[in-house]
Amino acid sequence: MNLKKIFLALICMGLLEVNAVQWCVVGAGPAGIVVVGLLLDLGIPKKDIVWVDPEFNVGRIGHYYQTVPGNTKTSLYIDFIQACKAFQECAPHAVQELYNYNLVKEYPLSIIVKPLQDITNCMRFKVTSHQTLLTGLEYSADTWHIELADGKEFDAQRVVLATGAHPRSLQYQECAEEIPLDYALNKDLLGQLVNPEDTVAVIGSAHSAVLVLKFLSELPVSRIINFYKKPFVYTQDMGGWLLYSSSGLKGIAAEWAKNVLEKNPPCNLARIYNSEKARKAWLPLCTKIIYAAGYERNPIPGCNPDMEYNTQTGFIAPGLFGIGIAFPEVIVDQAGNTEYKIGLNSFMQHALDMLPVWNRSRLQVIEMLYNFKRFEELFDIHVL
Repeated sequence: MNLKKIFLALICMGLLEVNAVQWCVVGAGPAGIVVVGLLLDLGIPKKDIVWVDPEFNVGRIGHYYQTVPGNTKTSLYIDFIQACKAFQECAPHAVQELYNYNLVKEYPLSIIVKPLQDITNCMRFKVTSHQTLLTGLEYSADTWHIELADGKEFDAQRVVLATGAHPRSLQYQECAEEIPLDYALNKDLLGQLVNPEDTVAVIGSAHSAVLVLKFLSELPVSRIINFYKKPFVYTQDMGGWLLYSSSGLKGIAAEWAKNVLEKNPPCNLARIYNSEKARKAWLPLCTKIIYAAGYERNPIPGCNPDMEYNTQTGFIAPGLFGIGIAFPEVIVDQAGNTEYKIGLNSFMQHALDMLPVWNRSRLQVIEMLYNFKRFEELFDIHVL
C-alpha cells in the first residue's frame, strides 16, 4: 500500500487525529484582516481561528503610509467594508463615516486605516489573537506546527500567510546614505531628512517613485535625479476593464506625472535612464538615495525565501496558503499584460473566491500533498 493510501486509511479509521485549530492567519495588514473577517463570515468557530501579528496596527499602511495620497475612490472603500459581514458588525459606524466624504474623490490612506484599525480591535476579541512574532513553521503529521516568539506553540490544519512585504533596497555602492522609502512617502518626515544642499537620487518610475519626486520638488533640495528603467504607464478605463489596473499610475501621481513631469518638469529635476554607466557618472554626485523600485516579501521563519505559490489560487503547500502583497494574485488582462492584483478590493475579491476552496476537508487537503512537485524542497517533511 502506498503512502497516500495509508494516510487516507488511517484518517478514515480515526487512527490519525491531531488536536489542532482549524485556521491560523499570520499577519494583520489589510489582507490578514480580510481573511479573518471572511473566516468569521463562513461560520468558522472563533476558537478555531488563531491570528498572529506583532503589532495589530493595520500593517505597513497603518504604521507608515497614512499620509500617502490614495488612488482609491471613497465609494470603493465602502464596497470593501460592505463585502464582509464581520466588518460591518465590528464597525457599523465605519461606512457611515465614509459617507461623510466625497464618494468619487481620493483621499490620503488614513481614511481607511481608522476603520480597519477599529475592525481589527473588534475581531481580536472574536478569535484567539497573539501579539507576537511567528518564529517557526513546520509541517508534520498532517498539520502545521506553529512556534511564536512569546514561547507559545500550537498546531493548525490550515495556515494563511498574509505576511506582507517591505521596500526593496538595491544598495548601490556609489551613494551610501539611504532614506528608507517608508519615510520618504511621508512628506513632512522627508522634509526633516533632506536639506537645501542635498542632491537626492530616486530610483524607479512607478507610483511610489512619482510621489517621492513630487514631494522632493516641493521641498528645498539642490537637485533631484530620477533613475528610471521604464516609461510612465497610466491606468486607463477601457470600458468594462482597466488597462494597467495595478501597475499604472493613478490619482495624484498620474496627474502630476502627466501635467508636470512630462510637460514642464522642475528645473532642478533630471531623469536619467538607469544603466551602470549612468549610475557611475551620476550617483557619486548624490548625497542621498531613495529606492522606490518595488517591494519584496517579508521573511517567513521556516520557509524558503524564494518559495513558489500558485499565483491564481494562493496554494503554497497542503494546508498552506498565501495572500496579499507578499503572494498577490496574477492575471493576464485583455491586452496580454501580466498584472499583480494589489489593493484592498483586489485582496477582498481574491479571498472571497479562494477561502471556500481553502476550507476543504482534511481528506482533500491531504490529496493536495501529491500535487505539489516542489513541496519537499520548501519544507522539512515528517511523516509516519
